[in-house]
Amino acid sequence: MGGMVLQRQIGTVYLEKLDLVRPEKTYKAALCCFFYPPKADYRELIPYLHLQERNYYNKLRFEKRIRTYLMGRFVAKHAVASLTGEANLTNISIQSGIFTQPVVTPNQGNIQVSITHCDPLGAALAFPEAHPMGIDLEKISFNKKEVLESQITKTEKERISDWPFSYGTGLTLLWTAKEALSKTLKTGLMTPFEIFEISEAEVYEDYTICYYKNFAQYKVLSFTIGSYMCSIVHPFKTGVRFDLNSLKRRFALLESGNMVVGQ
Repeated sequence: MGGMVLQRQIGTVYLEKLDLVRPEKTYKAALCCFFYPPKADYRELIPYLHLQERNYYNKLRFEKRIRTYLMGRFVAKHAVASLTGEANLTNISIQSGIFTQPVVTPNQGNIQVSITHCDPLGAALAFPEAHPMGIDLEKISFNKKEVLESQITKTEKERISDWPFSYGTGLTLLWTAKEALSKTLKTGLMTPFEIFEISEAEVYEDYTICYYKNFAQYKVLSFTIGSYMCSIVHPFKTGVRFDLNSLKRRFALLESGNMVVGQ
């Protein structure tokens, strides 16, 4: 198992397949990562839009929203196409549900997608409807310390002081773990984050597994890639298998802009 590198004119796309191993069967998911340089012309992503997406895009007025919309659709389409085998990204439309959650159309395979972006990095996770998941990505930085601290409980604050990495890394892990669960449940930021409290954590060399106090049916896999923290929520009884070391190495190259085909 290993990732695939796609060299596009506008940048490099990294695709990783995930095996979702359940007691009864194994499902498939796909992760797409994309680095989009801050000075790049975001209009280069427009040709990948579906007609329905273009209609929405034409109504956007603020540059930041335009940029995140285009990046989010771009990575989501790649992730979905990796699962469905669709060769033309413009045939895939990512619409918004009533809770602003991404909705894949047309969707004969009942594929869902979770999208995240932070600064020049975007990622999307495509998965079958039968197997809910969520993803979040955030840059590890002490500049957001007060904001992140406001979203954790006293117990969580005490817990991360014992973790074998920096306080800022721990805060970011907790934030992404909660944000990813909110996407899985389709509640977004409308639900107080203390409801998503982490009750227990297992820290390994390359990743951390956390469990939720109020949502025992889920757990979250968190790991650093480059200067970012990534968290993927999945059902408790699922074993997620993919080449994490390859993802870490290639994502670091993606972030630095040094990725080339064949690496």
